[in-house]
Amino acid sequence: MSTIRDIARRAGVSVSKASLALNADARVRSETRQRVLDAAVALDYHPMRAARSLSSGRTWSLHLLDPALGATLSSGFFTRFLRGLHDGARDGGFTLTVTVPQDEGEARTILKRLIAERWSDGVVLMNPSDDDALLTDVVVAGFPHVLLGRSPVAGVSTVDNDNVAVARDATEHLLAAGRTSPLLLNGPEHRTFAQDRERGFRAACTDAGVEARVLHVDGPPEAVRPLLEGHLDEGLPLDAVVAVADPHALVAMRTLKERGLNVPTEVAIVGMNNDDLTRYTDPSLSSVDLDAHALGRNAVELLLAAIDDQGVGAGHRLVGHTLVIRESSL
Repeated sequence: MSTIRDIARRAGVSVSKASLALNADARVRSETRQRVLDAAVALDYHPMRAARSLSSGRTWSLHLLDPALGATLSSGFFTRFLRGLHDGARDGGFTLTVTVPQDEGEARTILKRLIAERWSDGVVLMNPSDDDALLTDVVVAGFPHVLLGRSPVAGVSTVDNDNVAVARDATEHLLAAGRTSPLLLNGPEHRTFAQDRERGFRAACTDAGVEARVLHVDGPPEAVRPLLEGHLDEGLPLDAVVAVADPHALVAMRTLKERGLNVPTEVAIVGMNNDDLTRYTDPSLSSVDLDAHALGRNAVELLLAAIDDQGVGAGHRLVGHTLVIRESSL
């Protein structure tokens, strides 16, 4: 196994100079750095991460922490978001680790240890509540972070979709097709993304002069069934459903079919996240693609900027979305 001394000897420089060159130190001339890099490639040199951490003061690791992660591990959105995080971390020379806490209390305990013990150089947080102590903790600690979602706490770096527009676009698509009795199967009321999507849904309904009905699903997708059955049992009119996520839309589709209602002839449905399975359902499911991979990439870019410059202010990025129309809403 080659060492830094072998690199220095081959490049004709001191060991300290070789180390500076490999760490892209600005004090090393470009031609010298290239000579060192060429020597490293020729000798198939791979520095030990522990030594790299000691010299740089970094762990070269990023951490994903989500108190609602257990409910999202199997979703296509999470898979693509995680891939975006991984790709951005890899390109920046970092690795990515993931923690699966039981609840927000455990997540806060883990975060405090992560900050105090420097498990990583920065943290990605997901699924904020409207009063989120996790976010207050990272802001007070001045710890590099980025949140997927809208933050209820000032000073937090965020990457997100425009969730008001996401729900509004899905709803307007249904209303433009002549639907007059839409229902939003939304997420938990305390989640900021659910609050924003309800705003978009209600705005579209108000503009169209139709009544906006909203049900909040706090639990797994199967929790949609009793809520939707209760809505139908009350005899309330229903000809369109906007669902907070594709699995919720699929449970709604099955529930409607079991009640003898045809999708899309009698009830049109639009989901969100554009999971891979949406094109294979019967009928195929219309869905809003949130570009989860781009969300992950942008999250890492913001996080690495904060790590490189501890004085950087809170950054904010919005990633675009696309309504993918399939059979369920035609």
